[in-house]
Amino acid sequence: MTRMRAVVKEGNSVRVRRVPVPDPAPGEVLVRVEVAGVCRTDIYVAQGRIPSADPLILGHEFSGTVTRTGTGVSRFAAGDRVAVMPVLPCTTCARCAQGTPECCAHHRFLGVARHGAFAEFVAVPAEVVRPLPDGLSFREGAYAEPVCASLAVLKTGIRTDDLGMVYGANRIADLTARVLDSAGFRHVAAARTAPLAVDAYDFIVETQPVSSAFEEMIRAVRPGGRIVLKSRPAAPVSIDLTAALRKEVIFESAAYGTFQASLEFLVRHDVSDLLGDTHALEDFERVFAADGAGERLKTFLAPGAGLQSRRTTASRVEAGAYPSRP
Repeated sequence: MTRMRAVVKEGNSVRVRRVPVPDPAPGEVLVRVEVAGVCRTDIYVAQGRIPSADPLILGHEFSGTVTRTGTGVSRFAAGDRVAVMPVLPCTTCARCAQGTPECCAHHRFLGVARHGAFAEFVAVPAEVVRPLPDGLSFREGAYAEPVCASLAVLKTGIRTDDLGMVYGANRIADLTARVLDSAGFRHVAAARTAPLAVDAYDFIVETQPVSSAFEEMIRAVRPGGRIVLKSRPAAPVSIDLTAALRKEVIFESAAYGTFQASLEFLVRHDVSDLLGDTHALEDFERVFAADGAGERLKTFLAPGAGLQSRRTTASRVEAGAYPSRP
């Protein structure tokens, strides 16, 4: 039986294990993972702060190469370069029927509810797989999901002539500001320090989900203005609803744009300055610790690179049974 290396969470333990390569089920595609981005969601799952399947292979932002297809798949063939949306839609709800499966309220998420991409191979439904455009690197393809999340702000009620603010000092704030600029928003500031002017902004996009940030944003938005919610915190965040009610603040959430639009954005816009280093799979602990300390650049794991790094392999890779698919 052919085995692969994968970052597996089981109980309170997270380690690199050798597990069997999965077989693609009917309607699925087996992808060799070239690059996988590290997200704070992955770190929260590893820490047990986000409930997840157990055991579980972590990781959800990735791109790679098709190696095999399950029965019924005709759109892809071995050798195709692809990017994958980690939201697995239910396919039956109203939003799925309307052609917006990225925002399916009943979805399952790779690396949370089902085995993910911190592995040499991953099997995924063909419906969430997209061809990686010529000219885009695998790292850019692995960054498509964060772009898709930032593009969601364009679905909200904000207008290009509004005075806006992107609140937060992190790569998602930087990316969201670029998305707004690309759509013609010319009056958007970035909040990296407080305090802000009171009643100053028509809208504020949140990228820092903590109570103190919401207090600052409610003060800074004008009466009747909007606060656009973008983050997915690991735990509930308290908000002063009395202060929000006094100003009749409009809270509007925005999960995702379309995954295809995110790839098209990457074709048109250079985001290389937001992309950080790429590491071997066996270095995941060090990467998780560094990424948890700051969010300025996107960090990546390259599962195939581990064969070139023997420093940690002997102590971290162990034999084990492949966890059953959640």
